[in-house]
Amino acid sequence: MIDRRDPPTDGVLLIVSVDTEEDNWHRSRHDVTTENIQELRPLAAFLGRLGVRPTYFTAYQVAVEHGAADVLREVCDGGRGEIAAHLHPWNTPPLTEAFVPRNSMLKNLPAELQLSKLRRLTKALEEAFDSTPRAFRAGRYGLGRDTVAALLCCGYRVDSSVSPFLSLKRLDDGPTFVGAPMVPYRLAPDRDVRQPAPDGKLLEVPLSHGFNRGPFSFWDPASRFLDAAPFRWLHLGGLAARAGLVKRIVLCPELASVADMLTLSRRLLEQGVRHLQLSWHSPSLKPGLSPFTATTADVARLYAAVEAYLEGLSRITPLTFATVSEAAALLG
Repeated sequence: MIDRRDPPTDGVLLIVSVDTEEDNWHRSRHDVTTENIQELRPLAAFLGRLGVRPTYFTAYQVAVEHGAADVLREVCDGGRGEIAAHLHPWNTPPLTEAFVPRNSMLKNLPAELQLSKLRRLTKALEEAFDSTPRAFRAGRYGLGRDTVAALLCCGYRVDSSVSPFLSLKRLDDGPTFVGAPMVPYRLAPDRDVRQPAPDGKLLEVPLSHGFNRGPFSFWDPASRFLDAAPFRWLHLGGLAARAGLVKRIVLCPELASVADMLTLSRRLLEQGVRHLQLSWHSPSLKPGLSPFTATTADVARLYAAVEAYLEGLSRITPLTFATVSEAAALLG
């Protein structure tokens, strides 16, 4: 059971989150399907066996498809998981903006349109699941100041979009999270999303990003130096990663090996971080939908990686499992 009074002092609080979304990996407004959501049943059984109660960051297209919503209600029944909000701006109404790459980042839309989309998503989730979501993640991590204002207007209390050390500015003018804290902190709409607001009403619970060695305050700028022009053209960043000098790691079984995820976890714990967040996308649960799981064997490897990571982490530190809102209550 989770102790709701205080965060763990001798271990780590572990969040497992799944971006629960449509099958269409490439952004689409038409011919949207949600077949992958059926795979949440075996996933829930698997996670339940491990003692995990996941957070499902749920997109609009899932909430409005009755069969998909039925599955999600089933796997969360009895408090076995948390349903949170996940906004894909390209197919969450109202669809009044141009369908161009830059607009796939929520932060780039006008403030009123961000608010309108969030209201539609929140209403869809309320109608599908008979509860109001209080936690949010932006699609493609496209969080901005106006997004924070919209979240507060709609009653959200937790965000989990910030990916420390990651810059998406070259990717459709996305946000940069370089310089953001690795630990939970408060957000307010009057400042950059990387900058803590002591009196902010929205708590940020960051994703787990970092490097294979610490301190990150040294290796982050070193990594950026190697990735910058002219070194980018010489692929020095990739060479440094393969040599083990400095490797950027995200706590995600789609993108990192079990060994790298455990290394990242050790480095984060060494630097005083007391929560870890393991995350992936629901389309990866069905072969052929995401670039990470082309075959049934790839899906099996993803499951095996999650189990091996949790087993390995339990040998490093005591674990307390929590949904993202429970973690916010404990750490906020």
